[in-house]
Amino acid sequence: MASTSSAGTITPKLHVLQYDYVCDVVEKRKPHREAHLSFIGKQVENGNVLLGGAVGSPPTSALIIFRNLTSNEIEQFAKQDPYVINGIVTKYTVKPYMAVVGDNLLNDDLIKI
Repeated sequence: MASTSSAGTITPKLHVLQYDYVCDVVEKRKPHREAHLSFIGKQVENGNVLLGGAVGSPPTSALIIFRNLTSNEIEQFAKQDPYVINGIVTKYTVKPYMAVVGDNLLNDDLIKI
């Protein structure tokens, strides 16, 4: 469950990393796709990524949902992602995600209301 500080503000366990892609991303990402998926796969193995994938058909952006990492740690992750390094991502943002409903597997990550 997300924690509440002494000031009463909620500190979420989840964050969303959003990528905006270049035009024609499906073609342009091909040389970097394996390295990108391997890079994210390490965070999946560590339990830090719950879900990730492209948005749209054809894709125009992507969302990756992180747990147990700070915004700064996710920023550092993004800066090292092969898609960012190689210009496949034109812009990225990291935002807290205040999830309140979800599958039982997410119980520890949800904000109880």
